[in-house]
Amino acid sequence: MSDKKADEAANESSIPLTVGGEETKLEEPHQDVNIDLFDRDPNLLNDNCKVRFEDIIAEPDDSVYSFDKVWILSHKVFHGAKLWCYRIFSLVLGLPLACCWGVYFACLSFCNIWCWIPALKAYDIEMGCVRRAWSTYLGAIVAPCFEAVGKILSGIRVTHINQN
Repeated sequence: MSDKKADEAANESSIPLTVGGEETKLEEPHQDVNIDLFDRDPNLLNDNCKVRFEDIIAEPDDSVYSFDKVWILSHKVFHGAKLWCYRIFSLVLGLPLACCWGVYFACLSFCNIWCWIPALKAYDIEMGCVRRAWSTYLGAIVAPCFEAVGKILSGIRVTHINQN
């Protein structure tokens, strides 16, 4: 009975977490997302990494052909080494790198939302007066000068005479 009362007291004293007006629970994120185990690159982000044996090694004509067994075994060794090295690297480094990239993009999103966009908005507001003054200066002084110089120089004609 005391455990039930302790749970109720903990629930009453805790502050509910809401995101977008909905209460959130601290559970595994995206647990209802279906993960496609067959098409792991649906947006073709890494289409350039599709490397086959024929893309790397080729014997152009029969004067430089290796033995057939060597060619067959080298194809198998290439494919197996590529597959198993990738699997070992992803096993050892995949989770730590996924964590690092998650932290990086979380920091990037945080900085964009809480630092850069507000700073750029403040800069845009602060520079509004300067923008108006600069626009007025260019329109009232610089533009007429350039128009006058353009009209003066528009009468110049250049001709090229070939003296062969």
